[in-house]
Amino acid sequence: MGRSIWPTLSKRLNKGVSRSTSHPFEANLARPRLELLEDRTLLTVSFLPTVNYSLGTRQVEVAVGDFNADGKTDLVTANDIYGSNNVSILLGNGDGTFQTAVNYGADGGPYGVAVGDFNADGKADLAVANEQSANVSILLGNGDGTFGAATQFSVGANPHRLVVGDFNADGKTDLAVGNANSNNVSILLSNGDGTFQTAPTVSAGGSPISVEAGDLNGDGKTDLAVGNNYGVGPGILLGNGDGTFQVAVLYPAGVWPTEVALKDFNADGKTDLAVGDALSNNVSVLLGNGDGTFQPAGAFDAGEIHYAVEAGDFNGDGKTDLAVGNSNITTISVLLGNGNGTFQSPVSFAAGSGPYSVAVGDFNADGKSDLAVANVGSNFLSILLNDTTPPVLTPQQQIVIIETQVNALVSANVLSAGNGNSLTAKLNAAINSFNRGNNNAGINQLKAFINQLNALKKAGSLPNAIAQSLIEGAEDAIALAGI
Repeated sequence: MGRSIWPTLSKRLNKGVSRSTSHPFEANLARPRLELLEDRTLLTVSFLPTVNYSLGTRQVEVAVGDFNADGKTDLVTANDIYGSNNVSILLGNGDGTFQTAVNYGADGGPYGVAVGDFNADGKADLAVANEQSANVSILLGNGDGTFGAATQFSVGANPHRLVVGDFNADGKTDLAVGNANSNNVSILLSNGDGTFQTAPTVSAGGSPISVEAGDLNGDGKTDLAVGNNYGVGPGILLGNGDGTFQVAVLYPAGVWPTEVALKDFNADGKTDLAVGDALSNNVSVLLGNGDGTFQPAGAFDAGEIHYAVEAGDFNGDGKTDLAVGNSNITTISVLLGNGNGTFQSPVSFAAGSGPYSVAVGDFNADGKSDLAVANVGSNFLSILLNDTTPPVLTPQQQIVIIETQVNALVSANVLSAGNGNSLTAKLNAAINSFNRGNNNAGINQLKAFINQLNALKKAGSLPNAIAQSLIEGAEDAIALAGI
């Protein structure tokens, strides 16, 4: 017996786990989901025909947020100085369509945009990197989809992309800005009221045109990964937890690195790195060791020259895929992940001229990952709604994945061998019961598995987030049994 439960699974999975954790597994452990089993058909990915929305010209980045607090996903684009030199807001209707764009001024040459709450009022604000004026504009949100006038904070020369994070563990939303011409990253520490302290800089080891934040070594402190252009390779800056960072460590990757994306591509609970490339047809993937270092890059065909790269699960199999913008043509490519750090051949979908940035979100509330594409050569934003057929799981397939993750936790010394053996014994007993058609017995074994996890959680023998992820996986296996 099997049925599709993608919307339920993906909504829980997309909630993620807080970065303010003390163990690397907590930041990356995905809900137990369908894996590549020998007896199943390879899943594909598909999107509805592309729909375009007119807005500011020469869009160079797109980001998602909820700007009017209605629970629907909205969009913002940065439109550079050679175009309309502003930012555009598209409020979502919740059905995959968007309202007419409203434009707001920033400063000279918006090139990157990030969403965060910079004044702790619970409303989404905007941060815009202005490449020509060497500053960041802050537009405080009113909570109704509108924004106040921009205020500026100085950063380095030719800022491109920026990312939000809490870099000094004070609970306030800070910013890191990649400055392409000054070869460094500006760190804007927040005062919590929408203003920022004077920005110190840290060397990026090259020309950073993109920056992402995450805990790369499992110490609970926020680190940075930067995409250094001019063939230098991505840089890793480990955070000290006080707003300062260690010296950048560079990794060879591709010919002309561009954007970077952080995600777990091989389901080992460690953060990996994907890097776009402006002078090759490849995406580079560097698997993380969990201590802030990375393995040598592997290259995967992405179809065409590209700047943009984003990670998400686009076919609902629980594995991390990649979406890249083919910036010299009119398509984006999706590379389905195999769950072991490798990727399948790219599948292309129509966008506009010069897809330069890709954002992932659920625009029609169906639990699937949709795409928004900023087109630097067009005056419209492209929306691709995901219509991939959900996978059908059996209870046994779900349990196999839970058991795999239990074993991984034991190998990583997060879970003791004794507790791991006890948990897997219950899972194996459940599989045997389902194989014999005795669903009641299988469900009882899964309930015993859940009870043991709750006991481990209560005793402090297993981190809460990890235990809860496994519990929810077991609950899904029970749901799949149809009782």
